[in-house]
Amino acid sequence: MNDSQRRTLVIGLPSALACAAVLTTYAALRDRLPDPLATHFPASGKADGFSGAGSFLAVAITLLAVQCAVFAVLAHRSSRGMGSLRLMAAFAYGVSGLLGYAFPATLFVNADVPDAADVRFPMWQLAVALACALTAGGVGWLLAGADAAPAPGPAGVPHRLPLGNGEAASWTRTVTSRVLLAAGLGLAGVGAVLAFTVNPRSGLPMAVVGAIAVLLSGCRVTVDRRGLTVSPPVVRLPRLRVPLGRIEEATSRRVDAVGDFGGWGYRIRPGRRGVVLRSGDALCLRLSTGKEFVVTVDDARTAAALLNTLVDRARAERGGDRPAAAS
Repeated sequence: MNDSQRRTLVIGLPSALACAAVLTTYAALRDRLPDPLATHFPASGKADGFSGAGSFLAVAITLLAVQCAVFAVLAHRSSRGMGSLRLMAAFAYGVSGLLGYAFPATLFVNADVPDAADVRFPMWQLAVALACALTAGGVGWLLAGADAAPAPGPAGVPHRLPLGNGEAASWTRTVTSRVLLAAGLGLAGVGAVLAFTVNPRSGLPMAVVGAIAVLLSGCRVTVDRRGLTVSPPVVRLPRLRVPLGRIEEATSRRVDAVGDFGGWGYRIRPGRRGVVLRSGDALCLRLSTGKEFVVTVDDARTAAALLNTLVDRARAERGGDRPAAAS
């Protein structure tokens, strides 16, 4: 078994086991379950939401299967070892432990109850579910091994764009994360299904999270006299800006979203942070604090060259270093 297959197996295993637990429990209790089932319980523990037994099983298996597929694909596509996927492994195992207990527990509390309206879900079950999640997450963390911090890839040679005195220039590109877009659409779709088939309160939060993920699945990267600005392409908020005065030097290099930063979105790693929406070309800024800021975007070399020119010009205007020759 090669490294890619091992990563895929380790990351996808807990979702598959949770799915097997749900199917086994349903098969064992099928003749003892009411229809519809009680599937939503407020703080009092008395059921206030119901769904058909078949719908409940379909939703549970779909959620676990999608989770298994997503984590398995991410692990398979990563070019790094298991150590760099430690947080992902802990999360995958934790969620699987939570759902792998909660779904069968829901079936058990429905067993042998003639009327689903009389079903109660003891709140101590939630504590057990959280304990299962934490335990499973710890197992995933340990199985992934030591979390060796990935070394940054080789940066490109700093370049500069030739700009004459008084000339102004700006650069902008839009980048979209297919992973975040697909995840957002998937969450919104599953949330809508849950809202219609189970209970609006069960599906609405998931649908809202999915819609937010879709809105934040892309960003516009702009370089101009103000520095670097990163903002969503539609709503334009929240906005992230790195002024010229904080930038020491800009370069470009290729990054691995999972291997280098552990996933997609706004990422924080030791000594660096950034907006990572995909693997590939990235604009890399060495900041005055000694840390690094990274944003993945096409044509990052041109953006870096323009930033270096603008940084040199800003230093000259402040009476600092003279601008370097264009290259």
